[in-house]
Amino acid sequence: MDYEKIKTAIALTQQKKFSEAEKLYKELLQEYPNNEIILSAFGLFYVSIKKYDKACEILKQACNIKETLGTLSALGFAEFEQNNFEQAALYLEKSLDYGENPDIYNKLILSLFETKNYQKAIEYSNKMYALYPEDKRSFANKIKALTQNGELLQAEKICVEALKKDPSVASLWFHLGFLKELIYSDDKQAKECYKIVADLGKPEAFYNIAVSCQKLQEYSEAEKYYKKMLEYFPNDNSTITSLGMCYLSQKKFKEGYELFFKRDKSKFAEMSNNFWMPNQELASEIVIICDQGFGDHIQFIRYLPFLKNKKVSVACSKSLKELFKNNYPNINFIDYAEINPNTQALFITDLAYILNIDFNNIPFSEGYLKSDTSEIISDKKKIGLCWEAGSAGIRTMINRTINIKCFEPLLNMNNIQIYSFQVNDTLEGNKKYPQMINLAKDFKDFSDTAKALKAMDTVITVDTSVAHLSGALGVKTFLLLPYTTDWRWFQDTEKTPWYKSIEIFKQTDSISWEKPINEIIEKLQS
Repeated sequence: MDYEKIKTAIALTQQKKFSEAEKLYKELLQEYPNNEIILSAFGLFYVSIKKYDKACEILKQACNIKETLGTLSALGFAEFEQNNFEQAALYLEKSLDYGENPDIYNKLILSLFETKNYQKAIEYSNKMYALYPEDKRSFANKIKALTQNGELLQAEKICVEALKKDPSVASLWFHLGFLKELIYSDDKQAKECYKIVADLGKPEAFYNIAVSCQKLQEYSEAEKYYKKMLEYFPNDNSTITSLGMCYLSQKKFKEGYELFFKRDKSKFAEMSNNFWMPNQELASEIVIICDQGFGDHIQFIRYLPFLKNKKVSVACSKSLKELFKNNYPNINFIDYAEINPNTQALFITDLAYILNIDFNNIPFSEGYLKSDTSEIISDKKKIGLCWEAGSAGIRTMINRTINIKCFEPLLNMNNIQIYSFQVNDTLEGNKKYPQMINLAKDFKDFSDTAKALKAMDTVITVDTSVAHLSGALGVKTFLLLPYTTDWRWFQDTEKTPWYKSIEIFKQTDSISWEKPINEIIEKLQS
């Protein structure tokens, strides 16, 4: 084999004479078509010029002949750069059988986090931290792993210790800010941490600063930092959407929806080739796609009657289909797989925007869904309870969820019977408090939930689909809202224009739920 030619090709690459280097590698492969050394070097060449698809093609050939640390890790890096994280993790993990270095561990851990394989991510984060304790990335990965595993105080301790040694590590300040949010709900401290990240030359921190400002209800500051983020990353969809929600939370209907409309809808992209766009006329036949969460579907289904003289289909989850069918018998409710890709498609959360019905004219606030009532007999007041929010991201979930222990004074009241509406009971509230009657375990879909809600005297719930369903049914509802609410609750503290039957009990600070829960207990006692 001509090693001098390989050295020349490598030298040409270093001199950025890429076309000459590529030509030389191709000549070598014609002469030695199954040589793993040439294939490996050629694959690394494509990695170096960021032609990752070509790199994967060549490196796979090299691995088929002989697996080595270099070829497997390079293949893993190339797959990672193409966002093929499962494949990246597979190759990078296999490469550790032949040797190890911190770069491989780091990319492997990042790949595992991307694929939500948290158990393995934690395992390899611990290994990297043990092998390379001085590597700044090992600190960051260890902290992220501890955070994901719920060991927040330990993560904070390591973070603080690492920053004492080197306060110039931006990723550690980022993690510390996030931990301040998660552990203490301290958005002021979090904001200061994110500002340090920005001062260290990381403009992506502007997004987190904006989020903290928004959570502190500093809307003009939030807008400023979202816009600064967009100066550096003009196409960042999360920022565009968040700025839109910032406007919406202030009831700026037009400005907010123009941006919120641009939210990431990629998971629905293959369902239609005829999506409605702003300023476009509605076709005579349309299909409405239920996007976002179940609560959104229930909240925005109220706009269906305004689509008069249209042939309307609604693609929704099976768990909502029976409830919706019973209430809108003239609408064709279908599965997502049944969507005709040529029919004009629009999203249910955009209906208010499309119909130009602003927040001063929200329809059917007295209730718009009907249901039969379950036969639930008790000589006490029947109180439905839901304490845990769904999977809308860790920030949102923690913000909305209330530890079941906070409801102990309510659970111990003599004149009421508590019924659990908590379907995904990750906090095991039903197990810890058996005095509750668990209705949720028998719910097959939302029509079952609706029937049980109709049987309650009062429903007490956090911001989740149960709140929207209860309000849409016109059931008396006490809604517990965090200090920082989702945009749709605006800054209301007592009533909401969406549902007349809902009374709001809102945190007065970002930490304690004691005051709003005590207010509810006083209401029930009176």
